This record gives sequence, structure tokens and C-alpha cells, in this order.
Amino acid sequence: MTEPTYEAISFEQSGAVAHITLNRPDAANGMNDTMTRELADAARRCDTPGTKAVVLTGAGRFFCAGGDLKSFATAPDRGRFIKGVADDLHQAISSFARMDAVLITAVNGTAAGAGFSLAVAGDLVLA
Repeated sequence: MTEPTYEAISFEQSGAVAHITLNRPDAANGMNDTMTRELADAARRCDTPGTKAVVLTGAGRFFCAGGDLKSFATAPDRGRFIKGVADDLHQAISSFARMDAVLITAVNGTAAGAGFSLAVAGDLVLA
């Protein structure tokens, strides 16, 4: 299976270990619609018998500062936009919780708001 190309995260699978990096360091890895959609997709990709461990971390100084308030403020339909972000984040966390692979969250900096929820979703949290 070819590895997907993402805009707001990076995903790499090497054998039985998958690495996911929240990759919006200039926005403190704040969650917008693109990031949560991609994270949900990456979480689904990890839910396979061949994946034994998933390492989730953030690029730069922050693990994840929560929701990207700038993207929320500029959304044409703010309520629908935020609901979509939340739905995709919940789908990602649910996939991580259900998969057989161990989720290791490598919390490399601030984990605030929804970023904290994502951080503590790990089976093993390294901070």
C-alpha cells in the first residue's frame, strides 16, 4: 500500500510501526478541518493486523495547541465547520482507541484543549 500524501500531518509506516506527526508547527499544530480529516484517515490506515504500534507526535515546539481559532473565526458557517472538525477528531480518537496496535503519544510540548484529549488517548504517553 502506498503511503498517502497529507498537507497537515505526515504519515510513515515502516514494517509494523506507523509514525504520525501533526505538522503545522507555524500554527502550534492547531487543529483545523484539514488536519482532523487527515488524522481520521491516518488512524483508519493504522487499524490493520499488520500495524503493531503507532507513534503520534507534533512537529516543532508544540504537540498540539488545540483547535485552530483562526480557521474557526474565518469559516463561512462557523457552527458547521467546528462540528466537522470535532466529528473528524472524534473519529480519529475512536479509531485509535479501537485498534489493536499500541498508540504511543510522544508529547513534545504543549498539549492544550483538544490536543490534550489527543495526547491522553495514547496507551502510553511520553511527555
